[in-house]
Amino acid sequence: MEQDLSPDDVAILIRAQRIQKEKGIKATSVSNICATAGISRKTGYKWAARHETEQQDKQRALSEELSTLRCSHDELLRNYAELNFQHEGLTLAWKIHRVDEMLSKKKNTHRKKNKK
Repeated sequence: MEQDLSPDDVAILIRAQRIQKEKGIKATSVSNICATAGISRKTGYKWAARHETEQQDKQRALSEELSTLRCSHDELLRNYAELNFQHEGLTLAWKIHRVDEMLSKKKNTHRKKNKK
């Protein structure tokens, strides 16, 4: 009853068997899983350990990437806050000094000169 199971398949089945055992759920044995895959129990446990290590490495890499992204996000938020503050200050200065009115008068003056 040998089946084509990849090392990852065997590792996942062994991990599932361990979880079932921890939860008190009747499960198939590691021996049956390995026999189905046509490998020894020792090989099955090696594959499971390798798979677990790979999963931990992936988890660690994802955690590092998440940390980097959070730092970048925080930096972008600080930059946005600074730029927004500057924008509000410039907008207020334009209102106080009536720059919009001054520019519109210059524009109208310029148009009148061009029409003559």
